Amino acid sequence: MCALAVCCLASMLTTHVHAGVVIDSTRVIYPAQQREITVKLTNQDEKSPLLVQAWIDDGNEKSTPDQLHVPFILTPPVFRIDPGKGQALRVTYLKDNDKPLPTDKESMFWLNVLEVPPKPKAVNGQQPNTLQLAFRTRIKLFFRPKGLKGNPTDAPGQLRWKLVADGAQPTLVAENPSVYYVSFESVSLVVDGKDIKSESPQMIAPGGTQRYPLKDFHSTNGAKSEVHFNSIDDYGQFVSRTAMLTP
Repeated sequence: MCALAVCCLASMLTTHVHAGVVIDSTRVIYPAQQREITVKLTNQDEKSPLLVQAWIDDGNEKSTPDQLHVPFILTPPVFRIDPGKGQALRVTYLKDNDKPLPTDKESMFWLNVLEVPPKPKAVNGQQPNTLQLAFRTRIKLFFRPKGLKGNPTDAPGQLRWKLVADGAQPTLVAENPSVYYVSFESVSLVVDGKDIKSESPQMIAPGGTQRYPLKDFHSTNGAKSEVHFNSIDDYGQFVSRTAMLTP
């Protein structure tokens, strides 16, 4: 999950930052057999109401709601959440759309939630000098067809890892033979007890391959090496795993 400050107003004299809207999960799973799913939002700010806009994109984080063409309806798209209150978003898959999603593997989208704080109240008839921020939260939405082979909890353990020389920089390469996405909190190579981490490890798509550069690592012939990684399950929990390198 990421929070992006996407707009700001006025001067730098006083700063009021509102990041009150909380989503009840770090990822959303949409089982294809369900007619719709709900995502709960809560305004944890006990004083201020917040205006919220929500939309789903297909991976382009710079796209705006009016530019999107995704097979989902999200309601309500714009709404207000009062202090301490909640709001349920309804997500519905359009089965009869022009480009139906694959039925033999997962598909992935992003749920965006943009919160805009209220305008500061005037003091003695004048607006105070403030800096206001609108925060955008973006989390993964996985569409999971019915009857997929295997189990998503087993997918991380099926990854095949190898170490290659990518130019002058050694790189871990992972292949995902499963039909599920695999996300990571961390990926590292452990060589004789020394942990060499890859920065910002990217997730792997079904049937895909991903590369994880290892900085400040020089291969040591004969050293004992293995891959340590934390995958992220459907509930946003980290699951620690160890894997051996393949030739």
